[in-house]
Amino acid sequence: MANITVLGTGLVGKAIVLDLARQHDVVAVDNNPQALKELASRDKTINLVQADLSVASNVITNVGSADLVVSAVPGFMGYQTLKTIISCNKNVVDIAFFPENALQLDELAKQHNVTAVVDMGVAPGLSNLILGYHSNDMVVDHFKCMVGGLPKHPKPPFNYKAPFSPVDVIEEYTRPARLVRNGKVITMPALSEIELVKFENAGTLEAFNTDGLRTLIESSPDIPNMVEKTLRYPGHASLIQTLKDIGYLDSDVIQTSETPYNPLQLSRNARMASERNQ
Repeated sequence: MANITVLGTGLVGKAIVLDLARQHDVVAVDNNPQALKELASRDKTINLVQADLSVASNVITNVGSADLVVSAVPGFMGYQTLKTIISCNKNVVDIAFFPENALQLDELAKQHNVTAVVDMGVAPGLSNLILGYHSNDMVVDHFKCMVGGLPKHPKPPFNYKAPFSPVDVIEEYTRPARLVRNGKVITMPALSEIELVKFENAGTLEAFNTDGLRTLIESSPDIPNMVEKTLRYPGHASLIQTLKDIGYLDSDVIQTSETPYNPLQLSRNARMASERNQ
């Protein structure tokens, strides 16, 4: 048995904690008390710690006794969390979907004699392993990864339910997608180049560009054509694109008045004024 600390107990982190707890001593760290409470109801042997992992000192404190650390934090804090874990001389497996290049921490990992296995989700992650397996047996000219966690019973209008961090789902729709064509790295808009693909059990799905190649771009330089596409039920991409076009997925801060707009209150005020004037 190993002492394993899992940072982040969201939709994916929770599953990791429960699986590892079958064979190891696990510490689960998250700032969400409800997520920790749910884990406690599932397995009483898990050690639970509530802490804000966006604060580096909390990361340092909670990985001190770990033989291995699993980072399952949201993407926006993933890179800095990984850097902190490596600086603590801890081996780490990372699934965080952050925009930075994890390979920039390679020299730091060597200095601390640490093994950091990054991009280890489903995709990137399992897709990387599949490509690596086949690359050992054949020359790969084209690699096309199609991936999507979809609800069995979709409900309109979006026909989708996020199986991982909703913040990172939005990143799939907004972060420019890096792909490789004819040996050159190019960037395309997320949601671009939609195509329809028919699957035996799922029927017809749509696929569009997303930024899921990540470390594969550098770790597989001999493959001249690589792309990741995310799968959704048809029509999903156009709905999301509409939200993007009208600004709902923007990260810019919008200044509003101190008094929020309340149409019901305005309606009541108008009715009262009308009654006074009668």
